[in-house]
Amino acid sequence: MNAFAKREDMSLRERKRKNTLENIVLSARGLFFNRGYSKTTMTEIAEASDVAVGTLYNYFRSKGEIMLAIANEDTAGLFVPMGSSEMDTLGVEELIWKFTDKLIGFISSYPRELVKELIGVFWDRGQERLSNGLASIDIRVMNQITQMLTVLKESGRVKEETDPEIVALALYGMATTAVMWYSVDSAMTLDRTRETIATMFGHFFRGILPEGDTVTCH
Repeated sequence: MNAFAKREDMSLRERKRKNTLENIVLSARGLFFNRGYSKTTMTEIAEASDVAVGTLYNYFRSKGEIMLAIANEDTAGLFVPMGSSEMDTLGVEELIWKFTDKLIGFISSYPRELVKELIGVFWDRGQERLSNGLASIDIRVMNQITQMLTVLKESGRVKEETDPEIVALALYGMATTAVMWYSVDSAMTLDRTRETIATMFGHFFRGILPEGDTVTCH
């Protein structure tokens, strides 16, 4: 086999592997969203993906890894930096809310029961890999908020004594608390979740914005 044929063969195998990977993730997504994470088995994912169970394990060592792949795919938009025009023209609370609203959009795309299951993963000792993976997403979200606040602090748009890391942790903690409430209380609609976060943020921003700046809850 000549070099060109070898490259063609490798390209074909890479495309086949990529297609199989995408099919597995898509099939698992459907099962997780419709049946729930805990009730779905690797065998069912393999069947839905039309691959052998052994083949499935060549791609993912557990369904937790598959769920993490889905979560990473769905949160990719959270980590796109805001443009300089947005940073320059929007108010501080508008910037933070715009970013947090992306997070709520991600949560709203998941069935409530699945959100509840994923929150429960953090207390399940058998799900360390998924738990650690989801925690790494949380850390990336907080880092993104921290970076935004650092820029705002350097431009004098938040108080000099503001600690970007602590503020990011506080904001994310408030948002997470509201999401947890949403996951366990059927009366807590997404609109109420947004309103709750906006109200908490409004009270919080009064403590970090310079004197004379106004706070607008969204």
